[in-house]
Amino acid sequence: MTTSATVRTTNHAYILVVATIAAIAGLLFGFDTGVINGALPFIAHTFHIVVPTSAHVLNLPTYAVFGVMHVSATVLKEFIVAAVPFGALIGAIFSSSASHALGRRITIIASALLFILGTLFAVFSLSTDMLITGRLCMGFAIGLSAMVVPMYLSEVSPPDIRGSVIFLYQMAITVGLLSAFVINFIFHAHENWRAMFAVGILPSLLLGLGMLTLPESPRWLLLKGKEQKVKDVLQKLRGHKEIDAEMAEIRESVAHARGGLGLLFSKKIRPLVIIAFGLFVFQQLTGINTIFYYAPALFKAAGFHGSTAGILAAISTGAVNVLATFFGIWFVDRLGRKKLLYIGLAGMVLCHLVLGCAYHHLFGANIKWISLAAMLIFIAFFAISISGIAYIMMSELFPLNVRSVGMAVASCANWGFNWLVSVTFLTIVNVLGFGNTYWLYAGFTFMALIFVFLLVPETKNISLEHIEKNLYSGVRSRDLGKI
Repeated sequence: MTTSATVRTTNHAYILVVATIAAIAGLLFGFDTGVINGALPFIAHTFHIVVPTSAHVLNLPTYAVFGVMHVSATVLKEFIVAAVPFGALIGAIFSSSASHALGRRITIIASALLFILGTLFAVFSLSTDMLITGRLCMGFAIGLSAMVVPMYLSEVSPPDIRGSVIFLYQMAITVGLLSAFVINFIFHAHENWRAMFAVGILPSLLLGLGMLTLPESPRWLLLKGKEQKVKDVLQKLRGHKEIDAEMAEIRESVAHARGGLGLLFSKKIRPLVIIAFGLFVFQQLTGINTIFYYAPALFKAAGFHGSTAGILAAISTGAVNVLATFFGIWFVDRLGRKKLLYIGLAGMVLCHLVLGCAYHHLFGANIKWISLAAMLIFIAFFAISISGIAYIMMSELFPLNVRSVGMAVASCANWGFNWLVSVTFLTIVNVLGFGNTYWLYAGFTFMALIFVFLLVPETKNISLEHIEKNLYSGVRSRDLGKI
């Protein structure tokens, strides 16, 4: 059988260029996620956000947010951190309609402009309200791009490297996180949190200008009836003129009328929603972003004293994240999605159990180094598995007629639970302690392992249109990747 599921194309170099430019949105995602953990102490100093000692708990200071509500210092810090995932949740809600009406390419360019606007608000903020507004804008841009970029990459990539190409987006996120930690360290001595944020303007400009040079998704073009442009784009992407078979598959996919939320929750499509939604829920419930948002606090609790030591420890987590993601890119189209998920999630459960024991001081004087090792190994297991595979599965499973709205719903799960974890972490730690909190995350991660075993299909080396054919032929969701 000769289909786009098996034909190897020859223009992988150009696909890599396309993926690298589009994935800059992931770098900004990582940078704006990670920069706050180094900037937050200095923001608190600038705006006099004082967390009282136990001697003053009966007279808690409160702060106005947008002139409407008064919150404590701890809650205000949580608001500043959680503004990005909350803004991303709103961006994810609008991502479906934007990507369908404007196209994948223009929506990514719009997100670049929003990154610039949000960064400028943060850099020149005169109050916590202005800072939170800027971070909400950054979050909105992340919410748009985190859905549209994986979809764009899945729609321009050939099946044999599609997983690796989409994983490059996750790779960019890890590079952005590491860059944020390094920038935090560079400007730490000067306590210059505004400069920390300002660095994000350069990649925002590169993303916007770079996307101006790239082609639109051929599948979106065919949805809009622009058949000649589809041929031109496919020939450029594939590096040859033998595109008739792929064109025929895309036409067949487009023949299904575009559906909205009603079709998305129909009996046939609903299992796909559960899979994509569930993967992002569990991605966040592993607690990964508690490490990246609150790294200095975690390392201080583990015995690393001084803010510089905390930031250096955070840099080590970012470096491991980048290196491990290389392995994810290498293996995702070789071992497959499910095997990597099994390996990663099982390893993460063990690391959480060890981390919980460390924070309960069950390892004596070795808590500092055991905690660091457990965090680094946990990040490595996360990086090779659910970090990138959630984005891959989201962009592969949904048929073209509901792809944008399906991915938007899955993105809402990502950002809704990202926000929930980030805004509640300090409160949960205050109630349960660090040790019990990470045991709680171990339980969630074990549930994710069961979820993958029962529901998630293997989709490596299969064309998007073949997955769609299986769906409409009545193949159960767990077997959608079978030929």
